[in-house]
Amino acid sequence: MTESRNIYLHETVDIVGQGAMGYMDQVATTTATNGSGGALDLVGTWYTMGSTGRWPQVINLWECVNGWTGWRELMERTNLQRTKSSELNDWWREALEVRSGGYDRLLASFSGSPNLTELRTNGPRASVFVHEVSRCRPGAANDYLAAVREFWAPLRSEFGHEVVGLYEVLLTDTEVMTIWATDPKSHCRMMAAEVDQSDLRISEWRVKAREYLTQWREELMTPYPKTVLSAGDSL
Repeated sequence: MTESRNIYLHETVDIVGQGAMGYMDQVATTTATNGSGGALDLVGTWYTMGSTGRWPQVINLWECVNGWTGWRELMERTNLQRTKSSELNDWWREALEVRSGGYDRLLASFSGSPNLTELRTNGPRASVFVHEVSRCRPGAANDYLAAVREFWAPLRSEFGHEVVGLYEVLLTDTEVMTIWATDPKSHCRMMAAEVDQSDLRISEWRVKAREYLTQWREELMTPYPKTVLSAGDSL
């Protein structure tokens, strides 16, 4: 791939008690964007639907402003210059009232994955998001994402699912991530088609995906209403 790839910070955040909505409000409105020195721009903040994954849990996705330049600035501000960043330290202290820890991933976009500008201009506005973090054979991440783009994405589109992101997980060679925007009716229609085998193309995809993956897992997420990709509180 010769095109420039966007860089993202993906956060899986463990939430304390009923703190998810307050934390997401802090992320979406107070935001860590200023605390990062402008190195990050928020793509979205979601809470995991507890009936499909770990709870209570929030997922944040940030685009690094100016790619690797933004990532370097983030590294320096949040680590090497941490004691000098009073604004970020204040944000962290406030956030720790409702979160206990988490797990972060550095991502690179794959060809065909919209950037934040494109998402703001022409991106979906949805109430449900499908979040996939899957393990792949070492070195097979980009081959899998190419297959997703060419086969799986058009099929999912027929079932009302729109690509939000196709990502290679960096600092490892065994993980990939995809995010899709949809709605409850479309999600249930696609799940029923797979379980009932009424559309065998889905089964064909699962077989094809095993050429690249050693395991896959999806969970559902709901966006915070004040974020760019959210359809708001109404369906």
